[in-house]
Amino acid sequence: MFEELIKLADVEALTTRFLAYLPNVFIALVLLFIFWVASKVVQKILSVALTRMKIVREAQMLILRTTRVAIYIFAVLTVADQLKINITSLLAGVGVIGLALSFAAQDTVGNIISGVVIIIDVPFKEGDWISLGQMHATVTEIRLRTTVLTTFDNEIVVVPNKQISQERIVNYTITPKSRVKVPIGIAYKEDMQRTRNILLETVKGDERILLDPPPYVIVTDLGASSVNMQLRFWTEDPLLKFSLMWEYTERCKMALDWEGIE
Repeated sequence: MFEELIKLADVEALTTRFLAYLPNVFIALVLLFIFWVASKVVQKILSVALTRMKIVREAQMLILRTTRVAIYIFAVLTVADQLKINITSLLAGVGVIGLALSFAAQDTVGNIISGVVIIIDVPFKEGDWISLGQMHATVTEIRLRTTVLTTFDNEIVVVPNKQISQERIVNYTITPKSRVKVPIGIAYKEDMQRTRNILLETVKGDERILLDPPPYVIVTDLGASSVNMQLRFWTEDPLLKFSLMWEYTERCKMALDWEGIE
């Protein structure tokens, strides 16, 4: 029985085919090594060139990843051709699978596309302080699908890039000079000009506050039970925006109390 199976298998013919196929396998391995070396060299050259061109790090990473993937795809197709694999059928199968995956992962694809747009447009970079909708946070990491933010409460928030692309983004780091607004309400019977002078006195001598443009006080509206005023000034450090607002809200209240302003 065993001898009959060996005869059917035609061992000699299989051996001949295997030996004839060995050069193809050897050449395929050599090609894989060449493509691996080429990928390393191209990555190094591109990295140096992009750095000299002062391309932002996130865009550099995207270009390097895309180049690496392109080289790997070309390597696989070349090696498959060398091994006598039907590339046409392989590509057709990959296309069908890719189409099915694209329908199943529309949100993921949308986030990746938004991530590419963020990296290219550079509305912010890692380390920037931004406001996203109602949230203020520091950009910790920009990924292809998501962006990692760290809030003032040291909470790590991972936001899909598609959501970021649809939100209003304010980058406080790009324009360091930031205006601080301190709201104050006084009784209708009080003197507005006297109140204005008192509020302006509170900011004198504070080196954190810019003298140009100078601080000023305006009346924002007339409320039901108060005249609503606002002390406005500028600071060069955007990270001080809220701490200065809170500090001077207290300072102004104490100064008005001291002067008998209700």
